[in-house]
Amino acid sequence: MTSKLLVLMLSPFAFGTGAYVFTGLLDPMAIDLGVSVPVVGQLQSAFAIASALGGPVLAVMTSRYERKRLLVVVLFGLAVANAASAMAGLFSTLVVARIAAGLVGALTLPVASAIAVGLVGPEKRAPALAVVFSGMSLAFLIGIPVGSFVGAAYGWPASFWLATLIALFAAGASAVAIPKIGHVPAPPEGAFQAALRPPAKSLLAVTFLSFVATFASVAFIGPLVTALTGLEGGDIGWMQLFIGIGSLVGLALGARLATSRGLTALTPLMLVVMVTQGMFTLGLLAELTPLRGIISTAIIIFTGSAALFALAPIVQAALAEIAGPAATVAFALNGSVVFLGQGLGAVLGGGVIAQSSLTWTGLAGAGVAVLAFHATRRVRAFHLHESKPAI
Repeated sequence: MTSKLLVLMLSPFAFGTGAYVFTGLLDPMAIDLGVSVPVVGQLQSAFAIASALGGPVLAVMTSRYERKRLLVVVLFGLAVANAASAMAGLFSTLVVARIAAGLVGALTLPVASAIAVGLVGPEKRAPALAVVFSGMSLAFLIGIPVGSFVGAAYGWPASFWLATLIALFAAGASAVAIPKIGHVPAPPEGAFQAALRPPAKSLLAVTFLSFVATFASVAFIGPLVTALTGLEGGDIGWMQLFIGIGSLVGLALGARLATSRGLTALTPLMLVVMVTQGMFTLGLLAELTPLRGIISTAIIIFTGSAALFALAPIVQAALAEIAGPAATVAFALNGSVVFLGQGLGAVLGGGVIAQSSLTWTGLAGAGVAVLAFHATRRVRAFHLHESKPAI
């Protein structure tokens, strides 16, 4: 069973790598494509918003398709879209390719999550989902940094070719190793309503706002790391490793908390996200020496990533319990708000840079994290109310 979950992990690994593989290369891409860095950063917005809009709709439209076959088709389509991105010579063409990649890749995480839930019992859902979601962590730990190294050495299109190969490998591995789980019946009538029962709306708000807060800075990780540390080009990839390390630690922590403290753990985790976002601005204002900048940035990236990714297993496990037969739709909605949060976070960060400077992206993210913090308190209040014994 563990081997099957590890193969499922390759789907979000391929998706995450393709989504962010170029983020360490914004400066050379801007020069090559003849646009500004904030404009190049909106490629991530186009990808994420396409995923956000396409995920829930496609989840319903493809609900009758056998899960394994659907996952393989989606991964192959993602590979084609990444290849189109590598071959795009104009910014406008690249935008279209990224929108296509976002649309076709929107189902990778919800379908892989649904298969994982179907392979294990209810008591093992949180750990299984943590394993699958760790593919996103590996994207930050391996795929994206390697993409930065490859892109710095051979040009930014090479990073998209790397993402293409990873998606093809994931498709082949899934075709060989994942068992068929039969045709899934259509979601029950009122599936969206079932997936949005309290406290699901607040859970989705936590996911959405936490990613908006984080990606106000992370969408511009290349220029941000350069400003904080002086590192440029392929060296930025070394700092991106801390996103992956932190996310792996966070997922393990989240899986443990999901089966112990549960929803009550959301509030302190969101507080950490809030503080780490503000630390980016403090670091830039302090004008740190290169060594202190490297150490401080590594700590901030690691801690913020750990807290953000620790939220995922807790939220996913809670949504699976709340939604019941509509779990696939709930996963798609959660994935949708993840992507929408990433896209709007990049828009927020780009707007802050255009109106002031890179310095204030962290503070803007911290402000959004305050809203997410209040959303976690609403979730906790509902949880405590529901947990009270009947009198």
